[in-house]
Amino acid sequence: MFNLSTQEVVLSIEKSPLKIVHGTIYQEYRDFFGKGFKLPTLENKNFVKLEFQEDRPRARLDYNDELMKKIKVFFMNTNITRALENKFNTELQFSSADIWIDNAGYKLEPHTDDDRIKLSLQIYLSDKNEGTSLYDKEGNVQYTFPFKFNHGYALYNGVYSDHGVEEVENDGRTSLYVRYQ
Repeated sequence: MFNLSTQEVVLSIEKSPLKIVHGTIYQEYRDFFGKGFKLPTLENKNFVKLEFQEDRPRARLDYNDELMKKIKVFFMNTNITRALENKFNTELQFSSADIWIDNAGYKLEPHTDDDRIKLSLQIYLSDKNEGTSLYDKEGNVQYTFPFKFNHGYALYNGVYSDHGVEEVENDGRTSLYVRYQ
């Protein structure tokens, strides 16, 4: 993952249109890290349960892992932050990043993120699973992002940013989740 080019990511952000659908503000990405992106192996990595989600089949890569440290530095890059700021017309500051693995049975009900999060970015690192869904205020699915390797979205956190995950059917739903405040 660390032959990554900030230029590829900035281009992905710049070329992807900003969408506003029923008040939900987001971007959808394809080939976010560029067409030649390869994920380093996550085998033998230390995954830990998420705080407040210990009873759910989700784990995150340990923050002490060298790959996590590199990801955090990568997404702190001012060129990436500036591209997101320009696209979403807001000021942003990097907050945190996770690599998650969700297994069969994982489900996340429709919700809006914590008020401290202004923008979230999720890039899928595996294939053939359930993508994140956007919901209306009545809890109806409005759109589900296709769950494909190196694809994903950025979602502006606001009144109309309800999102969640329908029940995961297959183990190994892997994604990168980055938060900006």
